[in-house]
Amino acid sequence: MNGITFKTLAIVLGVSSTAFTAPYVFAETSSEQQQVIQQLRQQLNEIQARLQRLESQQGSQPLTSGNAGVVEQGETTSGKSTAGEKGRGPASDEQSLAQENRTILEKMQQTQISGTLEFAHNINDWDETDKETGGDIEFGKLILGADGSVDNLIYSFRYRFYDGYRFLHHGWLGYQLNDANTLKLGLIQAPFGNMDYGYLGWYGNLPYLAGFNDNQNVGLKWHHDAGAWNTDLAFFKNNQLGSTNNSYGANPPGGTDYGEQGNKSENQLAARIAYIFGYDTDYTTEINFSARGGQLYNEQTHDSGDNWATALGLSGNYGNWSTLLQATAYAYHAQNPDESETGISNNAIQVGAFDFNYLIPAKGQMYSASLAYSMDVDWGPVKNLYLYNDYSYISPDGDYSPINGGFGDMGDPQLNDLGFKLTAGPYYAWFDIVTNKNGLNYFGSPVDNDWHTSYMTHFGINF
Repeated sequence: MNGITFKTLAIVLGVSSTAFTAPYVFAETSSEQQQVIQQLRQQLNEIQARLQRLESQQGSQPLTSGNAGVVEQGETTSGKSTAGEKGRGPASDEQSLAQENRTILEKMQQTQISGTLEFAHNINDWDETDKETGGDIEFGKLILGADGSVDNLIYSFRYRFYDGYRFLHHGWLGYQLNDANTLKLGLIQAPFGNMDYGYLGWYGNLPYLAGFNDNQNVGLKWHHDAGAWNTDLAFFKNNQLGSTNNSYGANPPGGTDYGEQGNKSENQLAARIAYIFGYDTDYTTEINFSARGGQLYNEQTHDSGDNWATALGLSGNYGNWSTLLQATAYAYHAQNPDESETGISNNAIQVGAFDFNYLIPAKGQMYSASLAYSMDVDWGPVKNLYLYNDYSYISPDGDYSPINGGFGDMGDPQLNDLGFKLTAGPYYAWFDIVTNKNGLNYFGSPVDNDWHTSYMTHFGINF
């Protein structure tokens, strides 16, 4: 059917109305029949008059179907605008509403919803139960996130669920000033050291565990991208969303109970500048320098000290090979309560992450080196093999122990993560051999001047 006019539509409606109501009409008395017929005629006349008005407003043009083309909002099929002559009319209003709904849907489609579900299996050489049973498969994590943009507005968040605790990994609102400049406000990754992570494997390294790499704070960040040059400036009001160790990045967690040192970072400034040699090629070397520092407030003494840190990093990508090198120097000058009140040495600073507190040297240097190789394979569903090694080392200034409240002097902390990752579409699996010596007592590893090993497997799906 190539065309349907309003008059034809009126006749169809009238005949249909009569046909549907006829059985009921003839079931009535003669007087009642006349009354019903009169009502039907009146309704039909009203319908015809309404359709004639619509036809007049549309310029007496037929509604087309098939391949006749699309009539744009505010135009007749002749291409001439009628909005100024006849008014918008019901059909134009419907088109406007449809266009508005289409715009909303297009903006909604710019939001990308993502997630990760992961399971874990660990065998620790210091755990007798693991040795006897071979360890257990446990819930690893669930990550839910969204990223999107509307015009120059951008946004991103990730929320993580673990067994017994959960936290916001990051969440920020941004504005794209132009192609080179971006502002972000919220819980943002601090611009410090090699980014985005500062390590190439699954477990991480000591600069990450100490809170220098891959760390999120609350504040405002400006990023300037000038091709080979990249610059970041940031102000962070506080290190986390409140005094807590329930977070992804390690920071001084505050606190007023015994066994809590009470420090938290406030009013921090951070800056990072980087230059990429071989920019826009497959063989690039980024050299970066960063610095940060600010107020270190103690929730128990209500006094403020300060902290600072600097880092020099190298991030290289050479075809299938990747490498990271970083040297970090730092110091926390804390206004702690008396050591007898906290049970923690002033030579150590307490930091927390993943619902767990631990001690790092209050002053020292950290060194890290990573190497990775990625290759495409054709092993059935497996399409990529990724090999990596992360090594890191802490050199404290003065006596330091990761245990016993930081009192004493143990060997320098060292950590190494050797492993590989298999990727099959949305599925993945990490296999790690994590060895450490005095490695911050992180998640229960012994600190006794000996090397200890964890065999870790993490497998899951990205969706």
